Amino acid sequence: MKKSIITLFSSLLTASIALAQGVVSTNGRMQVDGNQIENKNGVPFSVAGNSMFWSGFQTVGGKFYTKEVVDHLAQNWKAGVVRAAMAVEEADGDGGVPPTSAGFPDSRVVNPSGRGYFNNPEGELAKVKTIIDAAIANDIYVLVDFHSHFAHFYKDEAIEFFTEIARTYGNNDHIIYEIFNEPIGLAKNRANNIDGAAFGQFTETWSQVIKPYAIDVIKAIREIDPDNMIIVGTPGFSQGVGAAADNPITKADLGFSASQNLNVAYTLHFYAGQPEHIALRGAAKSALDKGIALFVTEWGTVEASGDGAVAGDETQKWMQFMKENNISHANWSISDKFEGASVIQGNKSIDGLLNDELTISGNFVKCIVENWNTDSFGSCEPAEVIEEGPVDSALVPNGAGTKFEVEKPTQLDAATKSRIDFISPGLSVDSFDGEGILTGFKAGESVVVHANGFIKTTGTYTVQIVVSSASAGHLFVLQRDAGTTTLATKVIPNTGGLDSYQIVSIPGIEFGGDLQDVAIALGGTKETGTS
Repeated sequence: MKKSIITLFSSLLTASIALAQGVVSTNGRMQVDGNQIENKNGVPFSVAGNSMFWSGFQTVGGKFYTKEVVDHLAQNWKAGVVRAAMAVEEADGDGGVPPTSAGFPDSRVVNPSGRGYFNNPEGELAKVKTIIDAAIANDIYVLVDFHSHFAHFYKDEAIEFFTEIARTYGNNDHIIYEIFNEPIGLAKNRANNIDGAAFGQFTETWSQVIKPYAIDVIKAIREIDPDNMIIVGTPGFSQGVGAAADNPITKADLGFSASQNLNVAYTLHFYAGQPEHIALRGAAKSALDKGIALFVTEWGTVEASGDGAVAGDETQKWMQFMKENNISHANWSISDKFEGASVIQGNKSIDGLLNDELTISGNFVKCIVENWNTDSFGSCEPAEVIEEGPVDSALVPNGAGTKFEVEKPTQLDAATKSRIDFISPGLSVDSFDGEGILTGFKAGESVVVHANGFIKTTGTYTVQIVVSSASAGHLFVLQRDAGTTTLATKVIPNTGGLDSYQIVSIPGIEFGGDLQDVAIALGGTKETGTS
């Protein structure tokens, strides 16, 4: 008995020592020195980990901003960092004013029933604190991300948020402040900030928008937390690192004395399946050569839309580049949404993560993260994932399929209070033009979605619609021929709120060949239970 007690005590002591020697206890606060991020001993190093999905978005599978998720990533994936991607606004603007509207941002109003920090600061802050507390308990770093493309229009909220985080957690070496997720461009509305406009204004966007915003937010943080690392987003969806390298934030910009700690790095985002992102490695190396430090707070194995096939070879080129240059990174994303970038199979929820029910990307990323410190990540490669349940070849000719995704933002139609994700999950996926996400359609209107010739063979498909609704009886209408031909009509059930999703199936839909478009519409109300 005495021997058993001694053995038990020895085991507990070993476990306690192991916990005390986690990644943060071993390395201490991250500190920028020139173009390198170093540990407490002045040695350059890097960590690999995972980014949560937008905090305001919940799938059918459930909620992921939990201690259980962070515990699993730290203990089973050996993640050294986790990113809390706190949604700042609704996906399409706040108070009925989407970013494409001329009224954005001046006409925004708080929607108490809405999502995001602007509408519900207490709720979003609670989610972030859950992730922070779990990261500290697991002795790993945590990126506290102000997740917005328009953070400069929420500067007061950013200062409020980061002031609270600094006051509560500023004494912990685990904390890394990410103050601007993915800046887009100069103009007030998103319509003038997409694609070429965003990428053609790097210098102006940096000097006129991002840098002034960053200076004010950094000053607020440094009044409370004098030394934890701060990461600043860069122009063009955090890809314009050259603009930051040419005009970095200095102590003089902040009014700091020579003895005050700057400790500022800059954001680089990439998606390995996006052809134009290949050139980013050259831009990143040039930025490093000019003397700034980089942190890849978000990256994907697929296309920037979040979909497409896993680009294994290109992903490994990025991994080698980051390892050689001591660049830390967090993969996008911990989610069971039906898209290629998700690490969890669709709708599998937290159980899918805990039981390794992962996507092709998820298995690939897990291998990279857990082998980052051994350099064995280079042998990781994407592999086919066999999901439960056979695919019916009569419904999916040749195993090919497509994916449509449409969001119906709540604020655009207060009467229906429905948001719709229209998806054919579990099939092969290809992207559409643009982001593949259409927004803003209203009752009685149709939006046509084109598959761009992806499906060559015409066949009969089962389409699944992922819906959430706070009321009952509204209709989802599947159409063709620009909305002139109705293929099917389905009642949208009351799912219990916009954060609770259900799948509705529509079998027998002809698609492929010349039938490369469908139209989708939100119909009028109908008695619940009819079809």
